[in-house]
Amino acid sequence: MNKPTLETLTGKPHLSYSALDTFQQCGEKFRLTRVLNVPEQQAWWFAGGSAFHLASEYFDHGKDMTLQQMWDKAWAECSADMDTSKNIMTGGRVSKAWPNKEDDAWWNFHGIKMLEDYARWRDDSKWEIYTVNDSPFIEWGFMLTLDNPMPEEGSSPVVQVKGFIDRVFVTPDGEVVVVDLKTGSREPASTTQLGIYAAALRQSGGVNPVLGGYYMSRKGEDPNLRGLGMYTNELIGYWLSVFEDSVREKKFLPHVTSMCRTCMVAPYCYAVGGTPPDGGPFNKKVEA
Repeated sequence: MNKPTLETLTGKPHLSYSALDTFQQCGEKFRLTRVLNVPEQQAWWFAGGSAFHLASEYFDHGKDMTLQQMWDKAWAECSADMDTSKNIMTGGRVSKAWPNKEDDAWWNFHGIKMLEDYARWRDDSKWEIYTVNDSPFIEWGFMLTLDNPMPEEGSSPVVQVKGFIDRVFVTPDGEVVVVDLKTGSREPASTTQLGIYAAALRQSGGVNPVLGGYYMSRKGEDPNLRGLGMYTNELIGYWLSVFEDSVREKKFLPHVTSMCRTCMVAPYCYAVGGTPPDGGPFNKKVEA
């Protein structure tokens, strides 16, 4: 029997880093969000992270607004769909100052501070936006196409990844670096996201960044630049082909950890007692 195509399962003919990251975190979360498209519970950290990204875009594009106006405009847009009549998930920990953890009040208080720190960092660091033909690489969109090193029946001879790179900077030393903006408290251990972005820039951005890093907005410091030399087109193509084949073969293993309590689709996950809309791969329980 022929395997389903990627587009048949996910509705998209291409991959993305976020899809790969979700699959690596938990196969069942990928199945629920990308294949079954179950509704995800809302979370303030998504609204806050989106607002910081949008406000920082206003700043880097030189919008004629104060920082406070940039934040207010971004927050209004990114929180407009939040349904406060329902339970909205919050991150962080309970404290005396923030008994509701990182809710909307927390984000409104700290979000503008993150933006102010970003503006200060941009001024102090002297890092400039990489620009080609008067086009700044801010939220630079790409479609990376790589050879599939192990095509199977029904699969494409190439793998495609679609995405957007937060920023490409030029340091005072003239080094072109790829940077992703993060609003979480922990810096990602993996540089795979940056490596995929570097490959996209090699293919259609006219530059080959060998360094990349994450700007951690809660710190407001220079990104910890790390080497991206290992991310050859062949390596990325291999990883993505394995990912695509696993999806087409419907191999979705759940990964139950302490992080499941903050998963936006936990109510639908059979691995933690939820009820998937399709009954899940196993819908029977041990009888007493």
